[in-house]
Amino acid sequence: MQLTRDSVLQIVLSVLQELGEDLGINELQKVDESTRLFGARSCLDSMNLINLIAEVEEQLFDEFEIEITLANQSAMSRTASPFRRVSTCVDYIMELVSKNNS
Repeated sequence: MQLTRDSVLQIVLSVLQELGEDLGINELQKVDESTRLFGARSCLDSMNLINLIAEVEEQLFDEFEIEITLANQSAMSRTASPFRRVSTCVDYIMELVSKNNS
């Protein structure tokens, strides 16, 4: 199976929904690209965000044998966090995969 933006989106959404079930956060049962991951209106605290990132990295490796580190210096040094919303996270993952394939 080839990695596409849609397949990455499905991984992130699935991990979010599982995290929501585990934590009893009903808001995470109906997630989409506009769902906030980080910031004032997010349902996730910093530890939950770290869990999300780790699980997404693991799923990417398990399903596509892609090994990337999402919480890296590049992510932390950006003016706008790639973890603000699902959409920015997915775009960031695609950017990292593209760089790794170059």
